[in-house]
Amino acid sequence: MTDAAESSFAAPTSRRFVFTTTEADALALEAVLKPADRGWRSLLGYAFALPPLVAVSWLTRNAEWPLWFAAFGVAGLAAWQLSRFVLKAERQRAARNHPVGKGEIDFADDRLEGTIGGVAIDISSVSALRVETDGSHLFLLAEGKPAVILPRAAFAGAADMTAFAAMLKE
Repeated sequence: MTDAAESSFAAPTSRRFVFTTTEADALALEAVLKPADRGWRSLLGYAFALPPLVAVSWLTRNAEWPLWFAAFGVAGLAAWQLSRFVLKAERQRAARNHPVGKGEIDFADDRLEGTIGGVAIDISSVSALRVETDGSHLFLLAEGKPAVILPRAAFAGAADMTAFAAMLKE
């Protein structure tokens, strides 16, 4: 092989990522960081519905079936709405903990710098990064710095994202 052919396979020394992240992306990072804490969401409906349903059952033990039906429907609707409120609060908390919004990150000479949602990102050495991935994101975590969430849309495709993550892990 010639030197020109060998150099065409080298990792790029500089790269620019332009993307937009949302609360859902921040929540995906939270799921990667604390996977054991996510199981409680499946219990929200039961946690909010069972106590009022037990109370309705006790209060209407001599009532006719239409009252039961209406009471269970109202309790179920209230539980569903409360579950949605709790999950929305969780997404908003994740977005407060990790920068989201329009982002421009430059990778050059072992350094990441740019902004995400108006928050300045400046990581002087990518060798100290913790690199995590899920199916649709690349997460770059540095001690004491804001997390960088790169969605798959910032890359040419899933293979490009995987190759970039592998290069950073080396």
